[in-house]
Amino acid sequence: MSQPLETILRLQHALNDLRRAEKQLAGVPEWMEELHAEHSARQAEIAAVQEEAAEAARERRHAESAAQDAGERLKHFQRQVSLVRTQREYAALLQEIDTVKSQIKALEEAALGAMERADGAQRRLEEQQGGSADLESRYGEALSRWEREKPDVERQAAAQRAEVAELRQQLPRGTVALFDRVHQRRGDSAVAPVRRSEGSGSIWHCTACNYSVRLQVVADIRSRGILVQCEGCRRFLYVEEDAG
Repeated sequence: MSQPLETILRLQHALNDLRRAEKQLAGVPEWMEELHAEHSARQAEIAAVQEEAAEAARERRHAESAAQDAGERLKHFQRQVSLVRTQREYAALLQEIDTVKSQIKALEEAALGAMERADGAQRRLEEQQGGSADLESRYGEALSRWEREKPDVERQAAAQRAEVAELRQQLPRGTVALFDRVHQRRGDSAVAPVRRSEGSGSIWHCTACNYSVRLQVVADIRSRGILVQCEGCRRFLYVEEDAG
């Protein structure tokens, strides 16, 4: 294998290791992902019930405030009864009183309904929180373990960053720029192995995009010490050590 290609493969491997380490540092390690997802889902459920209770409480306060305002209007209209002079004015005032009374009744019912919803949400919240004790205990233990392991992962990430920088220095600038373009475009890997196609001794293919690779290209990769990019996906091709 040519030195540039070997360096590119080592660079890709180091970048993969660095990406895994940084993913852990940005979140949680793989061994903790399932527990973290369970804990996050439970927290989301609890947050949803808390918001339901808070919304019901807001609705209750709004209804009670509106009912209080309507009660003041009712008192005002009732004080006007003795002041009206005509039957028409009296009928209109009674209509206003009836309307406000209906509003007060509806608002009081809304406040009661909101209070019942808030109480129900609070009971569900207490049940959820009570049933989460074991989960919280397991999650806390996992977090403690992860905090103990994190410094080692941080040191690994630092070592991998240094290795990536060193490997990039070993490559020509043009090769590094080309590698970066492919890596950025593909997002996962800038390299791909070639393998012999099933039932054929002379036809090979890129394992990343399944593009056919001529036998002469495979020979060039193995013997001539040149970098070859797949014509389909533009990844740098290499032949695995155990390939026939």
